[in-house]
Amino acid sequence: MNDLLQIIVLSIIQGITEFLPISSSAHLIIVPAIFNWNNQGILLDVSMHFGSLLAVIIFYIKNISEFRNSKTLDHYIDTKKVLIGSLPVLIFGFLFHDYITENLRTINVIALLTIVVALLFLFTETLKKGEKKISNITNLDIFLIGIMQATALVPGTSRSAIIILTAIILGYNKKSSIKIALILSFPVIFAAMLYELYSIKVYMLDMHLLINISFSVFISFLVSYIVIINFLKFIDKIGFYPFMVYRLVLGVCLLVFFT
Repeated sequence: MNDLLQIIVLSIIQGITEFLPISSSAHLIIVPAIFNWNNQGILLDVSMHFGSLLAVIIFYIKNISEFRNSKTLDHYIDTKKVLIGSLPVLIFGFLFHDYITENLRTINVIALLTIVVALLFLFTETLKKGEKKISNITNLDIFLIGIMQATALVPGTSRSAIIILTAIILGYNKKSSIKIALILSFPVIFAAMLYELYSIKVYMLDMHLLINISFSVFISFLVSYIVIINFLKFIDKIGFYPFMVYRLVLGVCLLVFFT
C-alpha cells in the first residue's frame, strides 16, 4: 500500500512539474527525501515520463493547427529544427550523464539552481515583452535554445524553464515559448526513456510491478495533459511570477532545512 501511495504521489508530481518551469527531476529527488521513501527506481521514473510524453503527443495531435502554417501545412518547427534544437542536450547527456547522476543530484545543487533560474526569470519579466511567435522561429534561435536546454540536465534547472526563459530573451511571447518547450520535449523525454530502459532487465517484471507501471503511466499522463492545457490557457493572465516565487521559497527552504 505504501508503495502504491508513493507511486501515485510521485506520478502526480511528475505530471504537474514536467511542463511547468519548476523542475520535475528536482521534485522527484526532493519528495522521496522529505518522506524518507526508498528510491522509486529507474523503471518507474521511465513510466512516469512516458505518461508525460503521451500527454504531449495527444495535445500536439489535437492542436496541430497551432504548430503549422494553415496555408502550406508546413510545420513551424520541422524535423530539421527539432534536430538542431535537440542535438546539444542529447550530446551533453550522452557525455556527462554518469557524472551528473553521481555528483550533481544533490540538494545543494538543486537549491542553488532553483534560486538562480528564478532570479533570471524575474529579471526577464522586467524586459520589454516579446512579440515573436512560433511561426517566426529560425534555425539560429532553435540552436541557441537547444544549447541552453543542455543545462537542464542538472537537476533544479528545469528543461521547460530554461527553454521558456531563453525563448523570451530571444523575443518570443509566452505562449510561443511554451509551445517550443513542448515540441522539444519529444526527443529529450524519448531519448531519456530509451537510455534508462537499456539498463532495465525487462524479463524480471512481475504482475505487481506491471500494475505499478500502469498506475504511474496513467496518472502521469492525465495530470500532464491537464497541466499543459491550463498552462497555455492561463499563462497570459498569471504570468511566471507565481512559479518563480515558488522556486525562490523552495530553494531557500532546501538550503535552510536540508543542507
